[in-house]
Amino acid sequence: MIRLPDWEARLGAYMEPLRALAFAWGEHDCCTFAAGAVAAMTGVETMDEFRGRYTTRRGAVTALRRYGAGTLADTMAAKFAAIPPAQAQRGDLVMIAGNLAVNMGRFAVTPGVAAPGTADERAGLIRLPRGDNWTHAWAVPFAGEQRHG
Repeated sequence: MIRLPDWEARLGAYMEPLRALAFAWGEHDCCTFAAGAVAAMTGVETMDEFRGRYTTRRGAVTALRRYGAGTLADTMAAKFAAIPPAQAQRGDLVMIAGNLAVNMGRFAVTPGVAAPGTADERAGLIRLPRGDNWTHAWAVPFAGEQRHG
């Protein structure tokens, strides 16, 4: 699995219709979003075994135990090369507060709610600033690239 030459345009086209889509377990959550981003960049589906298997947080945990490697981080490590979060490049996947996100450089993007509990509250893709709270990262490789953690 490698990024296609036009991966940036593909990633942008994938994200555009999701910008205001509300979070929904198993349909538009951090895992399905990240898997869709990888599919857009590489043409490879990485989440087939989870599709249609959960609709709640509890169901997601059960699916990770049953079809994955037990936890989200362990499942990601079984599918992608782990790298130090500080080395994550645009398009790589990162974990922030237990959620998967796509690194966009100075921030990462994941489904959620911006400004919760305020008049500006809105559902959709939210930006999370780059920082020490990025606890894990996984490379989505370029052709010929060898990155190691």
